[in-house]
Amino acid sequence: MAFLTCELKSECLRMNTTVSLILPHDIHRNASKPGVLYLLHGCPHNHSVWQRYTALERYAEELDLAIIMPEANRSFYTDMKYGVDYFSYISRELPLLCDQMFGISPDPAHRYISGLSMGGYGCLKISFSHPAAYRACFALSALSDIRLHIQRTKETDPKIRDYRGVFGPQLDLPDDQDLYWLARQAVLSPVHPKLYFYCGLQDGMYPEVQALYDYLQDLQYPVSVKFWDGIHDWKFWDEAIQLVLKNIDLLENAQNQP
Repeated sequence: MAFLTCELKSECLRMNTTVSLILPHDIHRNASKPGVLYLLHGCPHNHSVWQRYTALERYAEELDLAIIMPEANRSFYTDMKYGVDYFSYISRELPLLCDQMFGISPDPAHRYISGLSMGGYGCLKISFSHPAAYRACFALSALSDIRLHIQRTKETDPKIRDYRGVFGPQLDLPDDQDLYWLARQAVLSPVHPKLYFYCGLQDGMYPEVQALYDYLQDLQYPVSVKFWDGIHDWKFWDEAIQLVLKNIDLLENAQNQP
């Protein structure tokens, strides 16, 4: 595998931004282009955190898979009220740039997305909003009810400034920031990605992940869940990302069967 850190210009962000990538060495010699996993960070981390806190490159070594880790700061993967358009950048612009620059397959059948915590909210929001764009979405310890988090955040908590910068001073969230509303729209699509939820049983996010899972079950949205002992930490996410890659490998091999 090759590991790269790339500075690129984003029209959506109106600035240069950083992306970390893991690419197969022989990406340009293969007859077929490799699939891709877009892997989103949580808060307060950045694009480098997956490479620093897990053995991601070693786990991916046997897979013909590119892994793209973009920078999103504390944006909640949103076109911010007071800031820049991270949702548009990661959901639309970045895949086009990576397909062109790095020889990655543009086929949604070989495109996957995952993220942890804030990144779990981001990957679910992206996959619900673009249900034909990904084969599968893997949400790890996902922030699943943004309205609930805002309601529970006290005025003295520094996070309230993040929420106001992203969603506006009145914190009056539009429907398209709410995963429950987005799920109701996405289920009407003729195609949608398979969802996988992973969360620790002792994680503070567990009740809301379970609640969203139950809601998706009622909608008959295709979703699988795996809960095991763990909290909101890198020990759990290091285990979870190995399951993500294992399931991607299974999905890719299933497509290659005659």
